[in-house]
Amino acid sequence: MTSRVADFLKERVDFSPVRAWVARRKIPQHKHSFWYYFGGLALFVLTIQIITGIMLAFYYSPTPVNANESVRYIMEKVHYGWLIRSIHFWGANFLIAVVLVHMFSTYFMKAYRKPREIMWVLGVIILALILTSAFTGYLLPWTTLSYFATKIGTSMPLYIPFVGHFISRLMAGGADVGAATLTRMFTLHTIVLPILWLTAIAIHVFLSQVLGLSTPMSQMQARDETKLFPNFMMRQAAVWSGALAVLISFVAIFPEGLAAKVNPVLPAPAGIKPEWYFLFVFQTLRTFPDVIGLGGITLGAIIWMLVPFLDRKASNGQKSTFFTLFGVAIIVYLVTMTVMAYITTEVH
Repeated sequence: MTSRVADFLKERVDFSPVRAWVARRKIPQHKHSFWYYFGGLALFVLTIQIITGIMLAFYYSPTPVNANESVRYIMEKVHYGWLIRSIHFWGANFLIAVVLVHMFSTYFMKAYRKPREIMWVLGVIILALILTSAFTGYLLPWTTLSYFATKIGTSMPLYIPFVGHFISRLMAGGADVGAATLTRMFTLHTIVLPILWLTAIAIHVFLSQVLGLSTPMSQMQARDETKLFPNFMMRQAAVWSGALAVLISFVAIFPEGLAAKVNPVLPAPAGIKPEWYFLFVFQTLRTFPDVIGLGGITLGAIIWMLVPFLDRKASNGQKSTFFTLFGVAIIVYLVTMTVMAYITTEVH
């Protein structure tokens, strides 16, 4: 039967150009080649998120009355529902961590240099869209933590001059977080944002195939090549298997629970803080005046996106020490703000 299907397709669809392209495709090999696997790993974890997200959406009800109960039903009544939700929860954390590693490894290898500037810009946009997806999905269980974290998030645009109030009301669907907010977050999380980041990822992957993978300037002389298939793909599959094993271990050891349904009348509990990937924003706004903190984060994000156009030395094949130190400074700042948020929140 398999042979007949293969013959049927072979007569009607010519796969020889694809086979020829795969046979010709080569991957650079050098002492930093390991970082190439994180791009494919991000796609693998993203696929897990899409599959588990679709499965959860079958049972979820995006209303304040039913949201928390529907999640509880998934975890207690649906077969393996607790497992799917835990995989989706930890998968989101893994995805953000992998994308961050992929972005910083790309940065320090100067893979953003000409002609890959557009790939870098798309990568920063993809990270922003994934973080936004995490934010919109945070409210869906309709718990105390998710409710008050969303209140803080939707109030942040208020510090933007002229359009801040409009943006805040647009995000919340009104003057405060409520039923309209939950509906909007669900729509953004399951429809709008996936369309946006899938489109951006498709273009990003297409450009990576057209332009090829960048080799660090320090490794140009020591560069070798290996075949995409089967050599590179076999190693990529091994990385996927290892990551899946780690993800399942987290799910088994730290399964995601479900807090009680929020009571919007009650005040926010003490010590509330967002997930780790938003802690640097949380601590920045606590450390600096709101306008300065939010403006600094926005300006930093713009500069980060425009690095390929600012780092002219890297584009000309020259060593750019300033931008290397700039990347180190960004990492130090993110780690410092995150640790401070954990420590100060625990103290309070």
